[in-house]
Amino acid sequence: MEDVLVPIALFAIAPLIVWAVVAYRYKTKKAVMNLLEAMTQKGETISPATIYALGIRPRSRHADLRTGIILIALALAFFALGILIAEEDAIRGLSGIAMFPLLIGAAYVGLWVFIGRKSPEPVL
Repeated sequence: MEDVLVPIALFAIAPLIVWAVVAYRYKTKKAVMNLLEAMTQKGETISPATIYALGIRPRSRHADLRTGIILIALALAFFALGILIAEEDAIRGLSGIAMFPLLIGAAYVGLWVFIGRKSPEPVL
């Protein structure tokens, strides 16, 4: 029974963590939007400093590069894990898994090269 529970728990914890982070961000953004809506209904003006103080930040023009590098590093970690296990099936399986973050990371870096560097920095 323990042989089955450990892999199930291992694979179930990752979606649970992602769900918790997404739910927290959604709850926080919803609270900020409700506050901004209440301020506009009262007739108050919302300055850029107020928006910045509430935690709403403009997206950095280097965000795609950062995300791409992190995903490529994650792919390299999967490749390295497969090599460290040193079994043919492990290398093949982890290399296949590593292709997903590698290609997505390469796409993000490509977006940064072709689009992100050319757009001006947003100003609040």
